[in-house]
Amino acid sequence: MRKSHVILALLVIGAAGATAQAQVAVSDTSIVQYLERPETGGKVKVVQPAELAKRVSRAEGVVKYDGNKGYAQSSGFRIQVFSDNDYRTAKNNALYKEGLIRQAFPELDTYVTFTSPFWRLRVGDFRSYEEAGNALRELKREFPQMAREMRIVRDKIQIQIHQGFTE
Repeated sequence: MRKSHVILALLVIGAAGATAQAQVAVSDTSIVQYLERPETGGKVKVVQPAELAKRVSRAEGVVKYDGNKGYAQSSGFRIQVFSDNDYRTAKNNALYKEGLIRQAFPELDTYVTFTSPFWRLRVGDFRSYEEAGNALRELKREFPQMAREMRIVRDKIQIQIHQGFTE
């Protein structure tokens, strides 16, 4: 009999918590903003560095500007086409394969990076795994000799935004 009371109490508490979460305003981008709302009934003073506020925010990405061109950085997917740690040949192979892909798919951005000891070539800025999967099939069809090495990886991606867009 007591077990059923405990289970019932947990269900009621869980339902109340779900209701409270559903009431969080869409405009609140962090727990701090939620606590500072007048509806919560309390007065909260939070002292925190700007970097911490950015890390606990629910915002999708950080907006960065490059002259007149802006982009948002967010989590997403890229296709890793090449990765090697042979210090004699890896950089040249990555740059060569980048040139081939740019020629065949000029609409896809390419990124050659060095994170010791690996040179990597990654392609694209995809928001979803499915979108990356479609591009991966096209790349494998165009470059069957490199298909074994190609795979989808999680990465920080760049998303173009319109000029004047700040939030």
